[in-house]
Amino acid sequence: MTNLIGVRLNKEDHEEYLKIIKENGTNPSAMTAKIVHDWLHFHRTKQYRGDVTLSGEILKKRHEAIKKTEIDKIVKHNAKVIISEMEFQVDNLDFAEVSRRILDWNRENGIAMIMRDRKDHTVFMQKHSFGIIWSEIQCKMYCKMFEDIGETVRSMKFDSGSFSFEIFRQN
Repeated sequence: MTNLIGVRLNKEDHEEYLKIIKENGTNPSAMTAKIVHDWLHFHRTKQYRGDVTLSGEILKKRHEAIKKTEIDKIVKHNAKVIISEMEFQVDNLDFAEVSRRILDWNRENGIAMIMRDRKDHTVFMQKHSFGIIWSEIQCKMYCKMFEDIGETVRSMKFDSGSFSFEIFRQN
């Protein structure tokens, strides 16, 4: 048995939806059912079992195997790839867009990240249980991403359970 639903989409989403339908060679009804099914499956999996690839213990152990001498190379590569992809996806990659994407990615993966605006800078903070290597890579990578779009990193700190960095803001 199936049930009928109606969906209202804004113009941009509707245009993208029609492209996806065409690319997949299907019809609107089948595509809507697939989108809803996939989203519900993904949501249930994350809600009840979590994302096993982001398990703290797995990430911590994996990152402990990274040699300290490799961190800066990893940071530069990851930041370059991420910024390149973001530039491909949006017309104006600026502080607000990069910040939004960083916060969204962390939230979607169940990792708390906080952003606080101060008088002349913005602070990003995260507490975690992934270890010192995770902290160093994530902290430096986010800082490099902001530098790559022309922002100035004011400071960065990391330890085995948290990291933070400040981006200078000219208001």
